[in-house]
Amino acid sequence: MRSSRTKVVSILSIAVLTLCFTPFSAAQAETLRIGGTGSATVLMERLGAAFAASEAGTTVEIIPGLGSSGSIAAAMDNVLDLAISARPLKPAETGLSEVAAMRTPYGLVSSNPNPGDITSADVAAFFSSPTSTWADGSPVRVILRPRNESDTALLGQTFPGMETAIDQVRERVDVPIAATDQDNLEMAKAIDGSLVGTSLAQVVTERHQIQFLTIDGVEPTLENLDNGQYPYTKLYRFIYAENSTPLVQRFLAFVNSGDGAILLREAGCLRTVQ
Repeated sequence: MRSSRTKVVSILSIAVLTLCFTPFSAAQAETLRIGGTGSATVLMERLGAAFAASEAGTTVEIIPGLGSSGSIAAAMDNVLDLAISARPLKPAETGLSEVAAMRTPYGLVSSNPNPGDITSADVAAFFSSPTSTWADGSPVRVILRPRNESDTALLGQTFPGMETAIDQVRERVDVPIAATDQDNLEMAKAIDGSLVGTSLAQVVTERHQIQFLTIDGVEPTLENLDNGQYPYTKLYRFIYAENSTPLVQRFLAFVNSGDGAILLREAGCLRTVQ
């Protein structure tokens, strides 16, 4: 009888010691699930890796391919802890909070090695005309995004007359449609004389060899965005549950830290959260 009790005590002792000396990463492991707009995928991978390295036992999982709307829906269903969106919340998307997190220059790029300069007032006509050419005489090949894409709305709002221009181009059967942000730049690189809208952040983080047009003589650089010379911006928002976890709040604080600001600049972004 005494032997049996001794064995039970020994087993309990071992169990307690095991719990006491289990590494933090195994005993209190946390996973932060992030997804959102495709143009920010690599950016979030960089931020997530740096955050995980600073937080013992934390893993950051980036879920690609959701887009802004898909990631917001996933956040509403608690499938994601944090969505990064290129558009604001809609009235029907309830139970969520949003914060403007970062901004990046938004502009026009081409596979043409010397696309040159264009005035903002001329962008819509240049975009919509089937006879537009580059300075070297080669034809302009426009690539569109789907109607419901956030970048379609952004491009339409950025330059005067652009919404009408996009509708006109959409009637042409020779204009390809890029389904995703990644398709957009891959097609832009593959098609001679391409013309698409995109963000500096995506070009920088995905390391695309493609040329931005200057607009009204100004390059889409972080310096020009920061000093107000370049006015065209893509804003990324963090969206999360109103009763978000401490892990989400720690990630937001990390993005807003000095280390986060450095990572954002390296990725072609300026932080907007304070």
